[in-house]
Amino acid sequence: MTDQLFPVPFYQDTLVLVDHDGQPFVAMKPIVENMGLAWQAQHVKLTDKFGSTITIITTVAEDGKNREMVCLPLRKIPAFLYSVNPSKVKPELREKIVRYQSECDNALWDYWTSGSASRPGAALNDAQFISLNRSATALLQQLQRETDPEARRFVHDQLVRVSQKLGIQPPALEKIGHAALPDHESPLIEEFWEIFDLVLAVPTSKLNHSRSKELIAINMPQVRAAATAAKLALPEISELRRVLKHSRSPRFVGIKTVNSQHTRSAVKCWVFEAETVNE
Repeated sequence: MTDQLFPVPFYQDTLVLVDHDGQPFVAMKPIVENMGLAWQAQHVKLTDKFGSTITIITTVAEDGKNREMVCLPLRKIPAFLYSVNPSKVKPELREKIVRYQSECDNALWDYWTSGSASRPGAALNDAQFISLNRSATALLQQLQRETDPEARRFVHDQLVRVSQKLGIQPPALEKIGHAALPDHESPLIEEFWEIFDLVLAVPTSKLNHSRSKELIAINMPQVRAAATAAKLALPEISELRRVLKHSRSPRFVGIKTVNSQHTRSAVKCWVFEAETVNE
């Protein structure tokens, strides 16, 4: 499915939100250039500080050609913005950079959650009020169904932001639905990681695409092909996809497109937190 782009007006500039696998990402080059900063230097900083979360998203440009965009998850935008020190840039850029630091992430978040962004203190029009109410209702319904604790916290954070725009107090998280975790991991999870460790031990193995030592990013078809080549039988793929989302050690993070350390291109991966070894 093609990733959907959302141009977001911000003062005289335009920012770009990307709906990627149902999650909000932000194209970084427009933000950097809108602030008057050099993209090449900021790209290096992004790679150094946010390498584990950078996603290269391919979209179709107006000329019909594919274009790759360096994107960050929306939740990481405040960290990037505040990594820019206004006192170290040209005086004529300082006011604009401070404005981005103060309002940019809020505008993007409001657009993602409610379909519109407005200046602080601006009154809601009827269309915005209806849209926000619909968003709040949808988020409440999602919380009623969702049982994963982390997902519930994420959805409730969105509900809080929407409720603030409406000027109402949202219900407390513990009063909406309930959280539940499996009492124990499926034996299939342990079986998968045992086979993965065996295949990963092969010197020519290039299964972990993550650039960060703190994460494991694996492409399922590649893992299955490597296991087959090693004459190891993985559980059924449909069962694996169901149970691996409950993996605790390594802990499942999500299904994301990552910039592979091996191919230097975008690869769709299941991402897990690597286990920390105490020396």
